[in-house]
Amino acid sequence: MDDQPGTGRRIRPVRGLLVAGVAIAALLVVLDISVTRVPWAPQWREPESMVRIYFDVAREQNLPTWVNVCLLTLAAAIAGLVAALARAARDPSALPWAVFALICAGLSLDDMTSLHERLDPLGRQLGGGSGLTYAAWLVPGALVAVGVVVAVVVLVRRTGRTTRLLLLTGLGCLLAGAFGFEAAGNAVLEERGFSRAYAWFLFTEEFLETIGAVLLLAGTVSGLRITATGPSLLVELARPGGPQTTR
Repeated sequence: MDDQPGTGRRIRPVRGLLVAGVAIAALLVVLDISVTRVPWAPQWREPESMVRIYFDVAREQNLPTWVNVCLLTLAAAIAGLVAALARAARDPSALPWAVFALICAGLSLDDMTSLHERLDPLGRQLGGGSGLTYAAWLVPGALVAVGVVVAVVVLVRRTGRTTRLLLLTGLGCLLAGAFGFEAAGNAVLEERGFSRAYAWFLFTEEFLETIGAVLLLAGTVSGLRITATGPSLLVELARPGGPQTTR
């Protein structure tokens, strides 16, 4: 945070958010790896152990899922706030930010309810189900991803450099994990079964997805200008080219 005479103290939470987010993403992977290796609880190594499932980054409705859902829900809420501030300021970024808020909310819903996996039958009808498309939902999911990329590219054209970098990098991490490492890992799974190679693809995929969610959240936060003025916080729209107060 920086001191700015006459305007209060500028609060810059993005760096701390990134550090904490990377630490949490790494911790989730370490917990998953460690829980099956503790010497005092060999029963946790069983595939259906409730403790193992709770920390398994590849499973749903557990701790890693909750973390991702929280990150994406926060990103949706803050993007909605940025959109509201932009609309009040008659800034042209209002609609793109609102669309991005809906995208983050949709990603959160997908993580919580595994919507993408329900597209598997459609993916098989479209030719998926083997090799890189062993998880057949990747085929229709790729079409959805194209729409998301287009929406984010439209948004970042109206944002500052830091916001643009965070959002594009976050989206890149999400897509690399959800599609790149998912596809490669599933090809390995089909060929070798549950091997060590597949495990590393899986851990990398889930780590990238969590990092992507962290970056998207940081990107939405960077769209705000937060200033501490005495006991109050002043939240404004951060605009390229310099701060401007929203009235």
